[in-house]
Amino acid sequence: METPLRIAVCEDIPDDREQLLRYVSDSGIPFECRVFSACEDLLLDFSTGLYDIIFLDIYIGNVQQGVNVASRIRELDTMVTLVFTTFSKGHALESYRLKVFAYLEKPMQPQDVRDAMTFALNKRKNAPVIKLRIDGQSQKVILDHVLYFEQKDKTVYLNTLSGTVKTSQTVKLRDIEPLLPEHFFRCHQSYIVNLNYVTKLNQELRTFCMQNGDAVYIRRQSLGKATKAFERLIFEMPREDNYEKLQ
Repeated sequence: METPLRIAVCEDIPDDREQLLRYVSDSGIPFECRVFSACEDLLLDFSTGLYDIIFLDIYIGNVQQGVNVASRIRELDTMVTLVFTTFSKGHALESYRLKVFAYLEKPMQPQDVRDAMTFALNKRKNAPVIKLRIDGQSQKVILDHVLYFEQKDKTVYLNTLSGTVKTSQTVKLRDIEPLLPEHFFRCHQSYIVNLNYVTKLNQELRTFCMQNGDAVYIRRQSLGKATKAFERLIFEMPREDNYEKLQ
């Protein structure tokens, strides 16, 4: 049986909220949904990996709050599908920067809602995972939630946005490295970093600065490759996100 799509809806206008929920229900896709009328309540409820898709009204109480809320959500979860709902067309740049899947103008169309849900469902199905033994059990780890791997002796630690977990098996980074997508970079004997969570490369200190504030060391002989790999990543981002990321 397919796991229901986990949905959050943040909308303060009752008629718009009911219309969106009706389109979600009519989509034919199994779902679970939580509804919020205030951005603060959504943020208090939110945690990494909790939702597959969030429908977020840009204007709550006639105040533009959605972009700031989306930015805070993106700091915690790069995988969740974000969908802006709005009467305004003036936030296309923010949508691109925050990797928002869809920008739905009101009144919304049922097919647009279903398309967004289908995208989120396929994204979850195709998310890269790795199987590791954690707490004595074989578990699937969603790689998009991992900031970096760290090896200490014969134990590998997975540093994620929601905390750190350690393997309960004898494993080394050289065993894990071949199983990872290309945006993971082996920068040190003890570290493999997810470049999607790097905010800055400090060449003087030879460290990657991570989104959660951690510093991940780069071995001297890998600094050139690390710089090129990070440059490739940031040049694919919007210009305003690239400013001062190389130091």
